[in-house]
Amino acid sequence: MRSSVLLCAVFGMTLSPVALAVANELEKSQPEQTVERVEVTGSRLKGVDMEGANPLQSFSQDEIAKKGYGSVSEFLRDLPQASSAGTFSESGGVAGADGAPAGASGVSLRGLGSSSTLVLVNGRRVAVDSFSNGSDSFVNVNSIPLTAIERIDVLTDGASSIYGSDAIAGVINFILRKDFVGHELSAQYGNDTSDHDASKTNLTYAGGFETTNSNTTIVVDYATRNPIFNSDRPVNVTYESNTRMSIDGDDYAENWCGDDTQKSGSRCNYDYVIQRAIQPDYENIGATLNHIYRLDSGLEFFAEGMFQQNNGSSYEAPAGYTAYVAGDSVNVPQYVQDIDMLDGSVSDFITVRTRFPERRIQEYDTQSYRMLAGIRGDIADWSVESALSYGKSTNEIRNVSGYMNANRLDAAVANDSFNPFNLGQDSSSAQIAALRDPGVRQGESEVLSLDFNFAGDLFELPAGMVSSVFGGEFRKEDIFDKPSVNAVNNEIIGLGASDAAADRTQYAAYGEFNFPLAESLDLIAALRYDHYSDFGGDVNPKVSLRYNPIDELVLRASWSTGFRAPSLSQLGAGTSLGSQYINCGADEAYNALCGTAGADLGELEFDQETLGNKGLEAEKSQAINVGMSWNATDELQLTVDYWRYEHDDIVDIDANTTLDACIKDPANVVGSVAELGDNFGCVVDGRGDISFLRTGYFNVGNQSTDGLDYNVNYRLDTKTIGEFKFYVAGTETFSFERQVTPTSPVEDLLGKLSGASETARPERVIDLGTDWEVDNWNANISGHYISSMGDGDFKFDNETVEDWLTFSASIGYELNENHTVLLSVRNLTDEEPPYASSPTNGYASSVHDWLGRRWNVRYTFKF
Repeated sequence: MRSSVLLCAVFGMTLSPVALAVANELEKSQPEQTVERVEVTGSRLKGVDMEGANPLQSFSQDEIAKKGYGSVSEFLRDLPQASSAGTFSESGGVAGADGAPAGASGVSLRGLGSSSTLVLVNGRRVAVDSFSNGSDSFVNVNSIPLTAIERIDVLTDGASSIYGSDAIAGVINFILRKDFVGHELSAQYGNDTSDHDASKTNLTYAGGFETTNSNTTIVVDYATRNPIFNSDRPVNVTYESNTRMSIDGDDYAENWCGDDTQKSGSRCNYDYVIQRAIQPDYENIGATLNHIYRLDSGLEFFAEGMFQQNNGSSYEAPAGYTAYVAGDSVNVPQYVQDIDMLDGSVSDFITVRTRFPERRIQEYDTQSYRMLAGIRGDIADWSVESALSYGKSTNEIRNVSGYMNANRLDAAVANDSFNPFNLGQDSSSAQIAALRDPGVRQGESEVLSLDFNFAGDLFELPAGMVSSVFGGEFRKEDIFDKPSVNAVNNEIIGLGASDAAADRTQYAAYGEFNFPLAESLDLIAALRYDHYSDFGGDVNPKVSLRYNPIDELVLRASWSTGFRAPSLSQLGAGTSLGSQYINCGADEAYNALCGTAGADLGELEFDQETLGNKGLEAEKSQAINVGMSWNATDELQLTVDYWRYEHDDIVDIDANTTLDACIKDPANVVGSVAELGDNFGCVVDGRGDISFLRTGYFNVGNQSTDGLDYNVNYRLDTKTIGEFKFYVAGTETFSFERQVTPTSPVEDLLGKLSGASETARPERVIDLGTDWEVDNWNANISGHYISSMGDGDFKFDNETVEDWLTFSASIGYELNENHTVLLSVRNLTDEEPPYASSPTNGYASSVHDWLGRRWNVRYTFKF
């Protein structure tokens, strides 16, 4: 981004003493303000009592630590509103074209997808990851260290009218530590209780430096973790692949597997699942900075900085491949020669369908930066705030093992420098290394943003003052994902990829108002207009009612529309090659694209090229929330919310849309790829058979879901044995339906595993527990419950994935005011995940895990 140099100059000027002095002098004439105006997640109104107006939950770092969570992604994965489709973590898989990037984690509220959940840091946007999860853009929450967080706010209501794009399902707002005074050192060490070394280490320094007019808070965090593989756990492998030789038209098992065969002894069983990772390793280091400087007359200069570097590995089983070995090759074992000579002659080729001798391993290097500077405070009767921010995310993924170049393999097999028999284990390390292709994939995402708002009272109604906030935002985004040329051309075995590059600018204007209709009834209305350079504008309103009939009870209801701008990855995706087929016959929808071969075969297989689509429109949504917040007594609080989301025009790859266009308009059908130019369409050969299709992303899908959230808290102070806090929080999902394209059937996806990824959408997720404190002691015990689900699309000996309940506990002791120690244990009873036959690893890894019982000790020293 060319603006980077200019940006550095702007930040230099903004942070300079001259700028501070000028701002100081300008504001000396303003009258001093004493009323603090507070803004909460879900509303930009300040100085307004918003308690209970929105379905908002807040979790402090201390609460999260006492439950034993070691990272942001671990915590969000168990959040009831996020324990469903779209939430993903660094599961150890490889970073292919359609999978989660190595070392990345994302969050999805309500199962609507990570691209429909807006992630903020201190109330402002951050750069999305430069790699996409499939086609979904996301913020990599692994770039936010848990120890740097003061609290996490979770808004479970549509918020596009407040924050713009991506807030269809809600907002996750990470509030970083600030206003800290003193110094704090924290050291953590943890492991599991198996005989495998899954240890992790974490070191954190927090420093707060205060003067009369300023505070600077710095947090530095370092963390490492060892990997866990399926082979380290008694995983129920539900599917074994196979290897085999084909000689003179018959299949044979190789000698390496002995009697462990299938298909009447003609194939070797091969367990690739056991070689995958449950939890990959990492080494992360990061730092955050929060600085405020109080100017004269109530204005405040603020600056934020954030840096995170994550390094680690991802793992996958050895890739499968097919080699054609000359019958007279020196690499053909004697027993294979004997089989080949059964017909009295040496074969021209022996086909070997096998696996490479080494696990696929990738190493990743991810860096993220964030800088922000701004001014806020009160001028006359108005509260003002403006900030300039810049964020950047860079990624590099390199293949270090198991990724072989297809052309080198063919050549090596032909010249006998690589032996594919016996799983390639008879080849030397140098011969194996010669086949590897590093396939470096690089990505970068940048966002430059300028925002402002001013809030104050407009006029008075009989029931009170009308409060308001007006604001605007300008943003420039730039992203590229550049895999190696060999990966794009499908020349690296077991690794597909497609490139992407795009940029855009966006501006927005918004207003939000609180109208007191009666003494205890408020109407809150918001309206936002967003304009994007690549697809146009969108207007989104939100209307909320807050009724407070008695001090202890708040009734709330809201309706809003939302939108998600097409991601830059979807707009700028490069070429991805694959195959497609259609059925042929008089009653078939695409029979007009079938010619001579189609009539003979009854179907046609053809090449498909998939590209980004610059003509995409925004995804649209509507959200309804009706609920209550009731402080029944000083000790008992209850919240209940019914919610419903309608999500339309979902962006997805859809070959049928292009095929339909070819049927309806002959102009979309040509005789060669060159004639297509840059357009989507069909190539039909001289016999009338389709041979090539160019398609891409379209606005084709829709989904809907509804359910109920509830939260109960009860505090019991015994005076003698301490204070107890009991809590239950859960989500009941009533429905989840999706229609992939307008012509496909509506699918009911709730309460079962579905799709090739075995995605889980449980009906019920509950967190419950008890906190206890007395004198210098504190303790917690908590449970996490996931309801049973139907087994997946590939089930074979099982119908139901049983419900799962795990417990965690912690106990802490304050030695004195400067020294504390905390012991926490996750999965206290070492519960194994329920069996599922459809996933190849025997469990639903999107919501369950095989991490087992794991403990962590944290020591904190303040000075």
